[in-house]
Amino acid sequence: MLEIIGNLHLHTTSSDGTGSHDEVAAAAARAGLDFIVYTDHNIAIEGMEDWYSLSANGHKILRLMGQEINDQQLVPELNHLLCHFVSEDFQPVAANPQALIDAVHARGGVTFLAHPLERPGIGAARETYPWLSWEVSGFTGIEIWNAMTDVKWQLRTKPRAIIGAYLPNLVLTGPFPEVLAKWDQLLATGQKVVAIGNSDAHAMSFSLGPLRRTIYPYEYLFRAVNTHLLLDAPLAHEVNRARQQIFETLRLGHCFVSYDLLASSQGFSFTASSGAAEAIMGDTLPLEEVATFHVASPQPARLRLLHNGRVVAETKERELTLRTRERGVYRVEAYRRFWGWQRGWVFTNPIYVS
Repeated sequence: MLEIIGNLHLHTTSSDGTGSHDEVAAAAARAGLDFIVYTDHNIAIEGMEDWYSLSANGHKILRLMGQEINDQQLVPELNHLLCHFVSEDFQPVAANPQALIDAVHARGGVTFLAHPLERPGIGAARETYPWLSWEVSGFTGIEIWNAMTDVKWQLRTKPRAIIGAYLPNLVLTGPFPEVLAKWDQLLATGQKVVAIGNSDAHAMSFSLGPLRRTIYPYEYLFRAVNTHLLLDAPLAHEVNRARQQIFETLRLGHCFVSYDLLASSQGFSFTASSGAAEAIMGDTLPLEEVATFHVASPQPARLRLLHNGRVVAETKERELTLRTRERGVYRVEAYRRFWGWQRGWVFTNPIYVS
């Protein structure tokens, strides 16, 4: 499998971000990403899907178009939906989340519930924008780790805000436990729910008395929480074909979420086999008596293998193997120490044993 790294949730000056499309692409290229998807609020810009080349070193990054759509008549504006690879105006159905999901998929897109459960921050960041319409179905997945939602909660007091603004490596910790629990709950219903993790980058500047600082610039966030995709062939140079490869990989859940600033997770592997059948993240594995799971990490980590949301194997080594006769949903979490305490590092999509 070929691994590429990208960010699927970010904002430009077309909505409430502070960087132009080119400035954001340049920051992502400097961070070493392979692709980004623009997701400005309720707007898609034509002509922005292409390969962007960084003039300094020639690094190329694929930039694609999506939107973050919600009902703008709501106060506050809840139910944010990441709608990737579509450029139509969906405002006529934005007030109906199920109709919106169906419309995006009918036009060849994929959908993810953005920052589905939030915690309040300080000042204007006390406002939260969770997903409330849990009766919907058919969405591709959910955003289990939103970096700026994490930041907002961690900087919830003035002292924490000042420290976090100047020492950002102290802040990001991992997906909220309630988000992981909600994901496990959705998986328990029998539906496939693909997990992604992103920056939600805006690069906003904030003031506190005489102090003014850009909180978590684009390049910093693009080095932090990202989604790693596992492709079965090199990413095509032709944009439409490359978009289709990324679309199909996301739809299948052949991907994992990683906090890349903590340590490189490239090469992280979660596979399973049963009889002659083999599976990677996102696959369904038919059980023939025994299934064998194998986790391999490029870095030492605390590895946890979960079955239906419950830890069934754990180690602090680089590899973990489990043989089982139990059907269900299996996924992996990995943790590492960073700047003094344990942080979330890798969160894989499940392997479904049927």
